[in-house]
Amino acid sequence: MNFKKRLGVIKLKNKGIFYAISALIGVLAAFQGFLVYFISLNLYLFFLIPRKKFSLRQVTIIYFLFFSFFIRAEVDIEHNKTSYVGNEKTFYLVLEELGKMDGDLLTVTAIDMQNEETLLLKYRIQSEAEKNRLTHYLSPGLIIKVNGKLEEPSISTNENAFNYKRYLEQKHIFWILKPDKLVIIRDKPSAPNVLIMLKKVRTNGIHYLESNFPKETIPLATALLFGSSDFITQNTMDNYRELGIVHLLAISGLHIAIIVSIVYNLLLRVGVTREKSIDILLVCLPIYGILTGASPSVTRSVFMTMLLLLGRRWGKGGQFVAIDVIATTFLLYLFVNPYVLYNVGFQLSFLVTLILLLSAPYILKVTLHPVSLLLTTSFQSMLCSAPILLYFFFEFSIISVLVNLLYIPIFNVILLPYLLFVFVLHLLLGSFIDPLLYPLNEMIIFTNNLTERIAVLPWNTIVLGRPSMLFLLLYGWGLFLFFVQWEKGVKGMKKFFLFLFPFFLFSGQYMLTNLSLDGEVTFLDVGQGDCIFIRLPFGKGNYLIDTGGSLTFEKQPWQERDQAFDVGEDTVVPFLKSKGVTKLDKLILTHGDADHAGSAEAILQEMRVQELVLPDRKEKNELERKLIGMAQSEGIAIRFVHEGDRWKVGENRFYILSPEVNSQSDSNDGSIVIYTELGGLKWLFTGDLEAEGEAKLMKKNPTLSVDVLKVGHHGSKSSSTEDFLERLSPQWAIISVGENNRYQHPHQEVLDRLQKNEIIIYRTDQLGAITYTFRKETGTFSVHNP
Repeated sequence: MNFKKRLGVIKLKNKGIFYAISALIGVLAAFQGFLVYFISLNLYLFFLIPRKKFSLRQVTIIYFLFFSFFIRAEVDIEHNKTSYVGNEKTFYLVLEELGKMDGDLLTVTAIDMQNEETLLLKYRIQSEAEKNRLTHYLSPGLIIKVNGKLEEPSISTNENAFNYKRYLEQKHIFWILKPDKLVIIRDKPSAPNVLIMLKKVRTNGIHYLESNFPKETIPLATALLFGSSDFITQNTMDNYRELGIVHLLAISGLHIAIIVSIVYNLLLRVGVTREKSIDILLVCLPIYGILTGASPSVTRSVFMTMLLLLGRRWGKGGQFVAIDVIATTFLLYLFVNPYVLYNVGFQLSFLVTLILLLSAPYILKVTLHPVSLLLTTSFQSMLCSAPILLYFFFEFSIISVLVNLLYIPIFNVILLPYLLFVFVLHLLLGSFIDPLLYPLNEMIIFTNNLTERIAVLPWNTIVLGRPSMLFLLLYGWGLFLFFVQWEKGVKGMKKFFLFLFPFFLFSGQYMLTNLSLDGEVTFLDVGQGDCIFIRLPFGKGNYLIDTGGSLTFEKQPWQERDQAFDVGEDTVVPFLKSKGVTKLDKLILTHGDADHAGSAEAILQEMRVQELVLPDRKEKNELERKLIGMAQSEGIAIRFVHEGDRWKVGENRFYILSPEVNSQSDSNDGSIVIYTELGGLKWLFTGDLEAEGEAKLMKKNPTLSVDVLKVGHHGSKSSSTEDFLERLSPQWAIISVGENNRYQHPHQEVLDRLQKNEIIIYRTDQLGAITYTFRKETGTFSVHNP
């Protein structure tokens, strides 16, 4: 039975997948527009009825599911609203979970007892003593009184950026509560609550690991035993993600299958009947799902395992068809929570599982060797997950197939059983079995170190950027055809070209992205700072002028955060990767202030930089010296530029107008100033140039005029003088500035001068990222203001 037939109807028993698709279309109709998806449903049926011999009853079921799930999603949309207006100050909250404590920041979800609405609480801990006290007392069910203010979650203000506000709304959260102080009322819920009790058991289990297991073991143990990744450092998580094995740090279907198999066989060995063993597992599995965090992958695995056990226990013929099991699980999950459709974990979990189930009969028929089996399933998982990973993360690992071959046995054959065994024994016997923790700890240290070494190897991942919706459809159809042809058992040259087909798909996106006819100039929203990305047409050059950055203040050890926000790592690098950019021909730092070069370190680490360009100034500050040292250690060319320098790429020319040779000007007036012509417009990028530097620039370039001016020093009062604006006579002025910044930039006098000269003003604090897309000598401005 081949892949195509299994995706079709297998006689009368495998129609669940088609019913699940109709429900999916119904939910999408509610979220994205009824007419388009209702037409899609009818086209879908037009394809199915003649080819799959659907009966009137089956067609009726499909329509019923479509409208049922459409109505269910509409109800969820209608009720997914806040009851707050935003000026509330006092709240009585019940904590939903343990929460995450990172340095001096506590993040936890809580339910307001009055409105029964979920809030995301973010509290800045005041002292180390308070942190220790909260660590001891915090647990699900704790009731606290909070005085603070509500803030709306941030939206995405750069293209392809993560939309935090939308993410929280899909979890029915509309406000971030920032308390002035936490007051613990009592540590027990007002009424018995089984869910809270189970969450407290989970919390106690995590605390037990913290208290009794070695420091290096705790992160992995909490992840594999309780589904919590809060203790895993960002660096470790990034290493596993880059290798395409981050799924091993989460509880998955294989994980649950191993545990169920262990428990089932233990029950049989102690004399429990098969029927009673299944009954016990059916009761315990939902409890286990809650104890491990009930993530989408856990919930799917628990549902599917329960359905399979039910089929074995009471089903006709002793079992359910696996495809129908995943379809039923999908229907139940989606009906309970339609918004979960947008969860990347949900998408990956169901898609990969479906593909592996569809392919399983063929794979098992052609190979039973464990290594071949693991390679084949890893390859299939990589291919089918790649489009989703590209859409959300803009990259995927190309060595995950080989890495999984090594790591899956390590995790599922050694670490997971060992952890379970040691944890249970430690609960029973306490410190008596501490010697067993030593080899476990050494294995985990070895595994993490090995992961870090492999992750730094070049060419681990392919960065292609975010595919368009049209290209996503092409991926879906192309990979479907690939699997169909693969299972037909093609041989010889046909098989060779078949396995080249996915390569052609990914190459197509690469060519479309990197050899585009269009160029762009984007002023990223990096808060109070500058960052400008220039991409020339036909892949002739990628330039980044400044990186943004923020001021850092010295903190005590207990305040240090593992996941502190960095503009370069969290904003600039994801933006560049979303564009398919991995190499910068020039990283140009106009000067060494933190708001212009503070995130350059992250750029140098994450991107392949061909040349670091700095101003030719006599004095270099500490940040500039540090970046020069980094560049030298990485073998990156360093160039100090001054007036008169230039470079040419094809028809594009870039001219350095400032600073002067071996400049002794201060940091702002010693900024690199660049003039260029792109897309039929003349551009001037001024860094933090102030009045004195503007006067020198006009004196040395008396005929200079521009169309687009990057306003100097974020629109401060000391920049953009009347003479400067009149001489340049720009049509557009771009102000890169942070919202509600403490410097009160841009100054009203500067705005008045710009308006007096009838200059169109674009501000990143109001409009988000500002992009000029051009082809040859024409282009258009657009803003990213969702």
